[in-house]
Amino acid sequence: MAVEAFPPTFWWGTTSSSTGCEGAARRGDWSAWETEGRAPRSGDGNGWATNFVDDLALLRSLGTNCVRITVEWARVEPEEGRVDDEVVDRYRRMLQAARQAGLAPWITLHHGSLPGWFSDDARGFRDEHARGYFWPRHVDRCAEWFEDLAAGWVPIEDPTGWALRGHLWGSRPPGARDPLKAHEALAGVIAANHAAWKLLRGGSAPTMCVVSVHSPHVARGSDETDPDVVAWAYVSALQNGRLELPSMGTIEMPELVGSFDLLGIAHMAEGQAEPARLTECVYRVADANDPRPIVIAANGIASDDEDAREEYLRGIVDQLRLLRIDGVGVIGYFHHTGIDGYEWNDGFARPRGLIDRTRALKAAGRFLQEFN
Repeated sequence: MAVEAFPPTFWWGTTSSSTGCEGAARRGDWSAWETEGRAPRSGDGNGWATNFVDDLALLRSLGTNCVRITVEWARVEPEEGRVDDEVVDRYRRMLQAARQAGLAPWITLHHGSLPGWFSDDARGFRDEHARGYFWPRHVDRCAEWFEDLAAGWVPIEDPTGWALRGHLWGSRPPGARDPLKAHEALAGVIAANHAAWKLLRGGSAPTMCVVSVHSPHVARGSDETDPDVVAWAYVSALQNGRLELPSMGTIEMPELVGSFDLLGIAHMAEGQAEPARLTECVYRVADANDPRPIVIAANGIASDDEDAREEYLRGIVDQLRLLRIDGVGVIGYFHHTGIDGYEWNDGFARPRGLIDRTRALKAAGRFLQEFN
């Protein structure tokens, strides 16, 4: 039974990537990554593409009222300029099914993977023309196709993490380990995220900027190899219009101030994690007097210990209650993920779901169901 700290308007939801629940798009950069043997095969993810009607009903049974769904760009536009109308129709049916199940669908436009023609051939978000022409065209199309069904938008999931993984650490496509390319990718993806907000802000659905943070504190002397350095620099830039990084100096971005309706915090944990760490990250945002309401846009642990997952989720709910009672403007929580699926370089080895791939409810899922 939900306590008073959580009114009926509080958002409870789940999230996943398209690659995680549908498998890699054949014309996407992650498919090539798998083919090259750099990551486990994703197959059909968890079968969501053919089972989404039943799966949405199952997610609703957890007591959730929202769901985050990724519209995979590489599926709707597998080749530059060629739209796959059947895929667009399928995503519309998916969003309609969410509405019919009683779930408000939040649409993510880029979560980890990109069309190969954009990422490889056009240099992706690093390239001014690519991010200034192809990306806005895609955003505009999605607004036209899905605006009547969208409860909200997330243009780019974890922009800073995408730039670092693909261009500095080499752990995801395109696999570069080049500080200059990483800087170009970082500046480019932030610009692309902002451009998408400008295009979407005229609609009725809110737009959320999602930033992934692990710790509220950054060690003295840390540089861009620490993802929290870059993530918190982005959060600060959203507040003061200045992106300040050790090796890049200060980039003036005054247009970021006042952008986006909501600030989403993604906080992904491992194994025996401490729920209070998320609270500390939220307080860092709140203490900066950021005017945007805060949403926990993605949170969960990677573990095959289901008792640990339940204990962690119970702790997270307790922390959310404390934040709400303290007057911190947290208005929603999305668990990553709803149903076990494919998790990038980990493949299927380290599940994160409330429901397993056979659609059996886990202990953490039962807790959320009973709580709501």
